Amino acid sequence: MSILFLYNNLFDSSTLVESSQNANFPAENTQHPFITKVWRTDGATPGTATLDIDLGSAQAVTCIALAGYNWTSQPGTFRLQFDNDPLYGSIDHTEDLTWYANPTVNGNKGVIIKTFASQSYQYLRLDVVYSPGGDHTDWDLGRVFIGTYFEPQYNYNFFDGQSGDFIDPSYVDTTIGGQDHIDVISKYRVVDFSFVITTQAQWELFQKMINTVGIGTDLFIAFDYDAEPDEMTIYGRFIGLPGMKKNFIFEADFAFKESR
Repeated sequence: MSILFLYNNLFDSSTLVESSQNANFPAENTQHPFITKVWRTDGATPGTATLDIDLGSAQAVTCIALAGYNWTSQPGTFRLQFDNDPLYGSIDHTEDLTWYANPTVNGNKGVIIKTFASQSYQYLRLDVVYSPGGDHTDWDLGRVFIGTYFEPQYNYNFFDGQSGDFIDPSYVDTTIGGQDHIDVISKYRVVDFSFVITTQAQWELFQKMINTVGIGTDLFIAFDYDAEPDEMTIYGRFIGLPGMKKNFIFEADFAFKESR
């Protein structure tokens, strides 16, 4: 199993230009930490949209993650493009993306994630044409990550590994008249996990990640990227700063809470 930390989101500080948007649901919502604040397309050709992304300067990009989307099937065109030309006169590099169901087959929040060889460009374009059944339909997208990731050399501590809980904050109360009053609140996941750090280089990358996100910044963690990238890629934040132990190696212990 491969574990990835997607924590340095270049997308959040980029300039966006969309080809289509509903005035009440602008493309800038994809830079908001709440997944429920979505970009909704609204164009002359519904379902077809591009999102031009100016990173400000050429920056290394090795991964993308998308969350809060409502595509129910693979878009006909679904790709991330890279160019040195702000007018996108020619596309220098393209990464094709694969759709995953949201929610997943197990009813969790789905995430589209892809890693690739490092690409250094200033201008990127998310290009989507969605036409289920031949009928174009406008769509929503809630959160975008474009940047780099940290991958430990050894994914999990052999003994501690990974464990998770589902939290349902809904509650049932009884009114004075004896009736049940039920507040249904979105469920979320909490994951406890541990991995080891065996080299100085890995230790420095680990510290860089922690110094960047702390407990106040949301990030994506792919807990089982090799086998279940859609099911086990979770968007959220650390509940507390990690505990550290050192014998012959460093061991980091985490608690991670899914954002609703």
